[in-house]
Amino acid sequence: MHIIINAIPLLSTQTGIGNCIFNISQALLNMDKVNQYTFYYGYYSSRLQSSQEPGNIDNEVQFITLQRSKSMLKKIPLLGEFSKNVIERYHNALSFKMKFDVYYEPNYIPSGIHAQALITTVHDLSFHHHPEWHPDDRVKYFKRTFYPRVLKSDIITTDSHFIKAEIVRELGISPGRVRVIYMGYDQSIFKPYPKETVEAFRALHHLPERFILFVGSIEPRKNLERLLTAYLQLPEALKKECKLVLSGFSGWKNTAIMDLIHKAKEHVIFLGYLTVHELALLYNAAEIFAYPSLYEGFGLPPIEAMACGTPVLVSNVASLPEVCGPAALYCDPLDVEHIAEQLQKLLSDKQLQRRLVEKGKHQIQTYTWNNTAAKLLELFNETMPRPTAL
Repeated sequence: MHIIINAIPLLSTQTGIGNCIFNISQALLNMDKVNQYTFYYGYYSSRLQSSQEPGNIDNEVQFITLQRSKSMLKKIPLLGEFSKNVIERYHNALSFKMKFDVYYEPNYIPSGIHAQALITTVHDLSFHHHPEWHPDDRVKYFKRTFYPRVLKSDIITTDSHFIKAEIVRELGISPGRVRVIYMGYDQSIFKPYPKETVEAFRALHHLPERFILFVGSIEPRKNLERLLTAYLQLPEALKKECKLVLSGFSGWKNTAIMDLIHKAKEHVIFLGYLTVHELALLYNAAEIFAYPSLYEGFGLPPIEAMACGTPVLVSNVASLPEVCGPAALYCDPLDVEHIAEQLQKLLSDKQLQRRLVEKGKHQIQTYTWNNTAAKLLELFNETMPRPTAL
């Protein structure tokens, strides 16, 4: 088979979806020595490339030019949309000549790339349920393109049974066309590190001995206003001893959140975006990890925290109970007092921390990129018609 994967998100600073695409693609290349893979970046390439992995770029000038062009066109919406349509039409026409068997779209909205079969991953329906959480231009683009395009998929994959039920209900798609494939984490990066390595990282970033950690984009869905408010309700002595540390991409629609972070700067540290290697050390350095998100299709940061041996507090909504199981302490994300109670409980109960760490080791065992890629490969094979016997 000749498989084409849309890798456009790898042109940008890699956050959740970009990391998923890179890790899944890398796992497919490592395990599958039979099929041919092509990646689409605005041009077609046989190599997996990423802004995070500059040494693996086969045409660095072309790749960096596309990165800069994408960034520039975002600032000119009408020109950006026109240019995007022209480029997409040209390469969609070119795809007919390249004879792809399977087109895998890992990021919600298939382009017009031609292949015999189309498999699309829909990570969640947050833009459908809560458009107010997203930038206006993203909502307009999804409304115009997502619904007609995703319905053309032979198979839709999603990250949890919770989201599968939503897709079946909201989009009217038969359950047999929607498959659940859990995401994974990078076992070579997210793991316990030697104490001296962690302490060197702590000193480099001027981090306190004790802190609560949040990792994720600074945007409305992550519920940071309530987390910050709950944290500030903790006893003063506890806040002085145990700060709140935030790390993540700057996000969107976050003016109120950023104002609150600034006002609470005596107790709150905002590190901004870190690389995955830095994040692993940050998880290791934290006493507990807090993730009171309002809605998740999977929720990878809590799994990464578990992999690093950090006890986890998460919301009791959406996919998080399914994904985290018995390995997390849960809170009501809409109840500030309950978030504060659970934070204090987890910080003060060392025995609970140890239990959650042990349960976390077992919970994450199946969440590997190799498992994710293997299940995708099964779907690629399933969508291809079997040759008829002579």
